Parts: sequence; C-alpha cells; structure tokens
Amino acid sequence: MQKISLFILMLLVGIGCSKKSEDVAPVEIPERLELNVKNKSIAINDTAKFLVNFYDKLGNKINPPSNIVWSSSKTDVATINQTGIATGKGSGQTTIKATYNNIEASALLTVVADNNQVATVTLETIKEIKLNENATLQAVVKNNLGQVLTGRTITWESDNTSLVNISATGEITGSGYGTANIKATVEGIQSNVSMVQVIRSGNFANGGTGVAKLKIENGVLKLQTSSNFSVSGGAPDLRIYLSNSNNATGALEIATLNQRSGMQTWNLPSNVSITQYRYALVWCKQFGGVYGLADLGN
Repeated sequence: MQKISLFILMLLVGIGCSKKSEDVAPVEIPERLELNVKNKSIAINDTAKFLVNFYDKLGNKINPPSNIVWSSSKTDVATINQTGIATGKGSGQTTIKATYNNIEASALLTVVADNNQVATVTLETIKEIKLNENATLQAVVKNNLGQVLTGRTITWESDNTSLVNISATGEITGSGYGTANIKATVEGIQSNVSMVQVIRSGNFANGGTGVAKLKIENGVLKLQTSSNFSVSGGAPDLRIYLSNSNNATGALEIATLNQRSGMQTWNLPSNVSITQYRYALVWCKQFGGVYGLADLGN
C-alpha cells in the first residue's frame, strides 16, 4: 500500500512538473530580402549571378518568391536580366537591386577594364560595440584577381554620427544605442555597408552562463544569447524575460526557453526600447525561481 501511494505521489509530481502555461506568441517583423553577396567585381563583358534570400515575418529563411524584379542603377556599367545574371558593360560601379512588392535588397557590382583598378572594398558586415567603446574597422582593398592593393587612400562615412562616429583612420566610437551604417570609399569605389551596432550586454549568473545582448538590427530590437549560453536543464517551464529586478514581477515575457543552451535570438515588440529594462532573466514561470540573470548595465 505504501509503495502504491508513493507511486501515485511521484506520478502527480511528474504531471505537475510537465504542466506549462500558454506560450507567448512570437513577435512578427517585416518580411526581408537579402542578396547572397554585398560586394562583387567582374571584368567588362563578364557575367555574375546574384541570388536572393527571403525571410518571413518571423525571421525564418524560406524559399524566395518567383516574381523578383532585378535592376541596375547604371546600365552603362552593367545590365542584369530577370534571372539575376549581370553583364559588365563599362568601367565603374553600379547598384544591383532585387525588388519584391515594396521590399528591396541591393549589392554593389564593380566592373573593371584592367586589374590595376580597385575592384572591391570590403568591410566586416556586422560590428558590435558598447556605448562609448572604441574599435577600428579594417577596409580590405582588392583588384579583380582578388589581390590585396595597399597604399590607397580610404575615405570613411557614417550615416548616423549621433550613434556611431568614425575618424579618418577608421576608428569608430559608440555614442548612442542603435545601428549606424558605415562605408568606405577608395578611388571612387564604395565598400559594402558595415552595420555597426551599439549594444547592451551582460554575463549570465545565478545559474546561467554565457552572454545576453540587446541590439537593433534592420530596425528591429532583438534579444540574443551567446553560443556559450546555458542554464540548468532540470527546471520545467523556463522562460526568458526582460526585467528591472531579479524576478518576473513587472517583467516582459519574451518566449519559452525551448533550448537550454546555445545562441538564440528573439524579436522584441516595437513598443520596447533598448534602454527600458536592466536585466535579461531566465525564470521558471510555473514554480518561480531564477535560473539565469544577466545585468545589461545602465
């Protein structure tokens, strides 16, 4: 009789631990196009194939629509057909654009007459820094053979100096939270855009490891965990929150923590600002308790 009672008790505990309240609906964001390359070069009369990546309202990569419209900003430099194949016509640089409904994606295509010309100027695509932090961007200048060209004068530009300043030597400074697009120009040839993100971040403690980041990307505020993030696998119904304390009172529930480790990214509602919450919190919604707390700083 005692064994039966113990079995029933364990069964009830198991049922209770597996019970979970309803998940928060994921935040939808605008659909998005991206081209497979940001910066490419060819010789006159050569061709280049551009491909489209398409992301749905949850940020998932899916098959692109069939009715993409292709265009070139300078048809005397390069033309492009409606299958995404560009043909070099004359020296210079043009913007290749893919359009679907009101969504656009673009890349730079440089056409060269000889291999002494600058063909590509390449920056790292995304650079993360903290507020008031400094870092230096490197511009790699190459000819059409992929050989690095040295001794060329580089001109730098930020499209939002209230967020990211850049010096004449490529040193950036985070002066406000958000994203600024940086580009470099060498002998009239522009680089791809480097998306410099001024982020908030903090290390997980209180049962968690790794890093939490708040950043703005493509106009969307995102919460992201690092690749070395982990929390205890034993607790049921773990959720990720943004909070101003070490518990879920008054906190913003983001999502169920379906993976207890690794890099994960969540889109946040448009009415949430990057400075609104102090902590990223992993909390057991069913029973309470902290399983990870990251202080994102003031």
